[in-house]
Amino acid sequence: MSFSTLSHTSTAGSKLPISLLLQTLHKWLGLIVGLQLLIWVVTGLAFNLIDERFLDANPYRTTHKTASPATALAPTENLLQQYQAEGIIELKLTSVLERAVYALATTQQTRWFWADSLKPLSLNDAEIVAIAKQSYSGSGELSAPQILTRETPFDASGPVAMLTAADEVGTRIYIDTASGAVLAHQNRQSDLKDLLFMLHFMDYAPDNGIGFNHLLVQVVSIAALFLGLSGIYILGHKFHQGQLSLPFLRRTTAIGKLELFTQDAQPLAEFTDLNGTYLESINRGRERLRTQCGGGGRCGLCKLRFVEQPPSPNDYDLDKLTATELAQGIRLSCQHEAHPGKLELVTKAQHRYWPQSER
Repeated sequence: MSFSTLSHTSTAGSKLPISLLLQTLHKWLGLIVGLQLLIWVVTGLAFNLIDERFLDANPYRTTHKTASPATALAPTENLLQQYQAEGIIELKLTSVLERAVYALATTQQTRWFWADSLKPLSLNDAEIVAIAKQSYSGSGELSAPQILTRETPFDASGPVAMLTAADEVGTRIYIDTASGAVLAHQNRQSDLKDLLFMLHFMDYAPDNGIGFNHLLVQVVSIAALFLGLSGIYILGHKFHQGQLSLPFLRRTTAIGKLELFTQDAQPLAEFTDLNGTYLESINRGRERLRTQCGGGGRCGLCKLRFVEQPPSPNDYDLDKLTATELAQGIRLSCQHEAHPGKLELVTKAQHRYWPQSER
């Protein structure tokens, strides 16, 4: 047994080789990054193939022209003096349902007052419905307003009321009850657009905001970086162990004979077409050695004992075989390039599943 074999044997069974850990990490990173890449491709194609008008959230939204207030405006001196301590930023005149409204913005918040009485703006259900009708040009009947208790994505100053229209797209109208502003129109088709955007920009967390460079994007970017680095390491490691070779440097079919024996050292079969691994050479034409992983080095069912000069064990040998098995010259036949020589079956199951016609 070579010194290389002894050094590998001494570490067998202690812990998983770093290269196999990296391969496992590489596969999981590939799954995560590959899945998100697939989502990017599918959603990108959807945005290109679906008519933008189909995803429109505002097919029935109209802009109401505000008429000049007919009532006299109350003086604002007392109002400004009342909130002067908060640091007044702006006093703006607007209107709600043709009635003048003062919007007073301070450093703390914005408040709305009826401009004719300076009373805080307060809307009842009928007024909320009237505001929604002003922004809606469809023929569907509007439902009664529903005050939402869940968090919404809208920049509202007060509770948000939602009204649903009985039309073909299921229009939903959102009203800020503190200011009377129409926050948005949405429908089933715009919900699809929002879903596509969420998937495309990985906007899975509710607090991502509108920025693209959020935490999930950063995590996937780092995962993609590690995917590339681990792939480079694994590729170099496999070349170093002789598991990969360039096509123009690949060995042609070995000339010679591979003899296979039973556990009792009785001749079982001979093979002369030695191309690929030992497992591939033995199973060429029909399955003789059964495996579960198809030669991926994961199941350990293809192990054979080398009667003469076993090859140096690689990471898969170290992972699947015990130190005793390695010392006996047992290797995974799927992990080593076939050469002329003598090998023995290791388990009774291998002999039991060997084709009866070839015994």
